Amino acid sequence: MKALLLKDWYVLRKQAWAYLIIVLVWGAIPSEVLNLLAVVYGAMIPYTAMAYDQRSHWDRFARMLPYSDRTVVLSRYALGWVSLLIGTAAVTLCQGIVSCLPVRTEAAAGLSPALIYTALCVGTILLSINVPLTLRFGSEKARMVSVLITFLVFASVGFLKGLDAGSPAGAAAFPALLLPAALTIIATAVSILLSLKFYRENR
Repeated sequence: MKALLLKDWYVLRKQAWAYLIIVLVWGAIPSEVLNLLAVVYGAMIPYTAMAYDQRSHWDRFARMLPYSDRTVVLSRYALGWVSLLIGTAAVTLCQGIVSCLPVRTEAAAGLSPALIYTALCVGTILLSINVPLTLRFGSEKARMVSVLITFLVFASVGFLKGLDAGSPAGAAAFPALLLPAALTIIATAVSILLSLKFYRENR
């Protein structure tokens, strides 16, 4: 799987540097919407990688390589998980730096760790929607997949912002943190099974 991820890095390295700069900027700006977007934006990265692979027919070539279907499919999820973790780390780092500044406004109060954690879970769920849809319909035949994922990313940010405003104290309670984790695990497990099914059907 390391070789597959390295291949994705070579293909997306220009976009990867741009992505890193974007999430660092979004993470540093005193805006909850941009901060949350920096976390969940990583869910869109695997779509870009799969679009390049399908355009160059690399996915057909990969079937001749000594990689199992499971390894190829899981590499898509691994790329998304890494992207989401990078976004989370960037926001956490930027928020930590901003919190140390002598002059802070109310807008720069920063996101709570519980909300960043929930945003990471939401991003993982979006990834679980992204991968099987792209494998099922293809990037060229179903450009609406990209539109759908983009819409869901922005909609999730609005949902998370409303969640933070509606329950600022309760969101940090331990039982409340179990629900996003449970939903994320279930969504990921179902998504991987569907992705394997769709990948094998496209032989």
